Amino acid sequence: MSISFSTEEGWIISHLQYLNDIYKNVKDCNTLCKLIFNETLFEINSQYLRQNQTTQFDRDEENPLQNKSRKRKRSRLLPEDDLKEINYVKQAFNQIMSSAKTEGLFACNVIPNNNEAARLVSQKFYQDTFSAEEEYFYGCNDADIAIISGAKEKKYAFPKKCNFYCYDVKDIAKKLELSNQYDFILLDPPWWNKSIRRKKTKYLEASYKMMYNEELAKIPIGKLLCSNGLVAIWCTNAPSHLNSIFNNIFPSWGITFKAKWYWIKVTQAGNTICNFNSTLGKQPYELLVLGSVLKHNEINIPDGKLIISVPSAVHSHKPPLTEVMKEYLPNEPKCLEIFARYLLPNWTSWGLEVLKFQHLSLYTVIEETQEVQTNSKTDVNKLTT
Repeated sequence: MSISFSTEEGWIISHLQYLNDIYKNVKDCNTLCKLIFNETLFEINSQYLRQNQTTQFDRDEENPLQNKSRKRKRSRLLPEDDLKEINYVKQAFNQIMSSAKTEGLFACNVIPNNNEAARLVSQKFYQDTFSAEEEYFYGCNDADIAIISGAKEKKYAFPKKCNFYCYDVKDIAKKLELSNQYDFILLDPPWWNKSIRRKKTKYLEASYKMMYNEELAKIPIGKLLCSNGLVAIWCTNAPSHLNSIFNNIFPSWGITFKAKWYWIKVTQAGNTICNFNSTLGKQPYELLVLGSVLKHNEINIPDGKLIISVPSAVHSHKPPLTEVMKEYLPNEPKCLEIFARYLLPNWTSWGLEVLKFQHLSLYTVIEETQEVQTNSKTDVNKLTT
């Protein structure tokens, strides 16, 4: 179970626990084992500080007039509607955390060190998994058990009943049937971002391909989603992206807005990874925007829910939504994730980095003595262009 606490305002979930749960029983050749994910990536013990923040005082001393001007510009308050939204999220967050800490959910003896261990492991992970060469392939594990198998001369973990496609999203109509077959489609788009663009020249291994909003609107979601299906799209707090979802992307897909949820990122002690900000600047949350095909969809999705979790130190390693969405989907739903970076049991996953978090180096393998025989199929095919 990824949900460790639930209230009317939302959920507290453990991404790490979810990853460990889906690999409790794994077939490695004819032997049973279990996999433990590298927990260091989730050792977020303090608020995030960028390198320029740690030396900001020195720069202020060197050029006080210039920095006073910059501070005045940055201290401009956000619009009133934005401030109301931030205040709502903050109050709902405080209510959930007050109850959760009473239950002893968060550690009180965490020693903050600016997440040093998680940063180091994350940096090594980027370097070890980065590849400038694009490879196109697809595969599946149709067994009722997770397995370890080779692909592209490396070893990966594959959850049960998964399908995956490593292709550009522009090829989705060529590889998937467009028969309105999915009950739920989740997207984590590589939104156009200036800071990531700058990072691309300095830290190539930490970059990823970004897409313009106009390109996202062309994805054939309307032909993939069933008549009573749901769509969820991760979104940054940039107004341009959110406005594009409402005014361009959702209309192009034939989707009607249903609700906006908030993913609050917290440290191991339960504090937000940065402060709530009433001026232009980073917020401790990202948005999850939900919609449906029909304007009067019978599924009632509440607005303003919070999802609270300790985030992974790796960029865009989003928390699983399988359990929080369960009550809004049919039994045994067909689910598709686009721009996926890890696999989920019983899901179809699509993305250029679809196996990024499946690499066996991220897991500790604990072998069992029991042998197992299953009729399983793992099929990873390299396709030529």
